[in-house]
Amino acid sequence: MLLAAIDENHRGTYDFLYLPIDFKNKCNVGYAFINMLSPSHIIPFFEEFNGKKWEKFNSEKVASLAYARIQGKAALVAHFQNSSLMNEDKRCRPILFNSMGLETGDQIIQEHLPLTGLNTEVRQSYGSYSHDSPGSPLASTDEKPYNKS
Repeated sequence: MLLAAIDENHRGTYDFLYLPIDFKNKCNVGYAFINMLSPSHIIPFFEEFNGKKWEKFNSEKVASLAYARIQGKAALVAHFQNSSLMNEDKRCRPILFNSMGLETGDQIIQEHLPLTGLNTEVRQSYGSYSHDSPGSPLASTDEKPYNKS
């Protein structure tokens, strides 16, 4: 349901989504992690969701958006791949997205975070390769650039 709400106006603008689950109660814990592909996607997303009630979910809770401590798809993948949630139900793992050519309506590939061996390289829609969106405040600053050999 959260994914559908986000995708109404922001499909293809993010490459990582994780909704933490309380495994004892089988409910979400009330926050999520999302990595936007470009800084230009943050403002429309913020304007749509920040301070808004989750009416579709029959809830009085209000969304509040903030920057996370861990930034960038590669850093998020590395962090969560080493966490205990990887021992839980696969459906409770973070979801990774890879899209090619959204302008033409190409398919978005969605997969749950695998246990090991994930290559976090993503192909940008403009044809270059990187580990995260270039120039993004969401990109990790300690990553080495990808050299295509």
